[in-house]
Amino acid sequence: MIEFYKPIIKSRRKSFWLCGHKPYLKLRGKVKTIAVHKSGGGLGDLIQAIPFFRNLRYMFPNAKIIYLGLYQRPFCDSIFKNIPYIDEYIEYRMPGNESTFKEYFNFWKKHFNKFDLLIDTQSKFPPGFWLWLLNPNYFLSRSPFFSHWKFILNSKKKLHIAGKMLFLLQVLGLENIDLSPAGNIEKSYLSFTQGYLNKFSGPFISILPTAGHPYKMWPKEKFALLADKFYSLGYKIILAGASSEEGILKEVAEIMKNKPIIPLVDEPRFGKDPIYSASLFKSSLLTIGNDCGGLNLATFAGCPVIGIYGPTTPTKSGPLGNKNIVIHKGMDCSPCKWFLQNCNMDRKCLKDISVEQVFTTAKELLSKLNFQFEKRGRFPRS
Repeated sequence: MIEFYKPIIKSRRKSFWLCGHKPYLKLRGKVKTIAVHKSGGGLGDLIQAIPFFRNLRYMFPNAKIIYLGLYQRPFCDSIFKNIPYIDEYIEYRMPGNESTFKEYFNFWKKHFNKFDLLIDTQSKFPPGFWLWLLNPNYFLSRSPFFSHWKFILNSKKKLHIAGKMLFLLQVLGLENIDLSPAGNIEKSYLSFTQGYLNKFSGPFISILPTAGHPYKMWPKEKFALLADKFYSLGYKIILAGASSEEGILKEVAEIMKNKPIIPLVDEPRFGKDPIYSASLFKSSLLTIGNDCGGLNLATFAGCPVIGIYGPTTPTKSGPLGNKNIVIHKGMDCSPCKWFLQNCNMDRKCLKDISVEQVFTTAKELLSKLNFQFEKRGRFPRS
């Protein structure tokens, strides 16, 4: 019996003094501008931050919300623009050398005492210090030295990355958390993708055989065998990834007995703009892949996913949503003690995951989802 992945997003202990109060309700009339400092702006980082910004918007519906930090530009521009809870982006680098100190000083002069509420999602001393110097009216940080609200965050090792961010909103009184990472996909993207996929007969399953680091990748041969098993049941396989990963996608296709669909080969925009990839996942019954940004992109599109995890742990970075499954051996050396290099276990954490295990899990998930959604006409029968 399959079990959906449920990330841990709530700590057992809140602030010392909260006691059921909701400080954010008192702040609503005072806070007009909110800046959120967020480090790590890759594809997966942005998508896993969506629940934080969605819940922050719920708490402060009339405030201007600013993303303060860096994200991967220009690749993630379309994703960023399709997060409706962020009103503005301000590029910010923490000072570390002579040039960045000058940059920070100019930033400080421009934004000193300009934010009603500044939220630092990091827990280290240096980021908190430089942001505290901006003199916001209210400062909320996981660094206890500077935050106006003092609290203890228990169970750090068990909390999901999104949970650590959302805990800050719990400190302000948030109770009912919306954990959905779903974002907007403009009709123009969906129409283009539908027109492209009309050349093939579905139903479709998307596979992501790549990852940001090769040590996180399940063997290509296993992905190829898995894809052929789906073909035997009448599904069509979409191999998806970024333009830089085209070579790996073609290698998987060459190993396969059946010819998969590789959209970025036919239409390069599928490999350059994540929203086009998201629209592919929107048209898929299921997405299967490694721990990578693309897996999170599928959850952004509302597509159920099966994540294959080895050296990384799904406890902290598993896919958000309520229809997802992770396959993870949970070995003693995971998360990887060799920092994804020089593994003396020959990547046993990934190689021990069999094709049959993933295939059986996928069949069970598809069966369950078809049962749940068939009445709504969302998924075609397989």
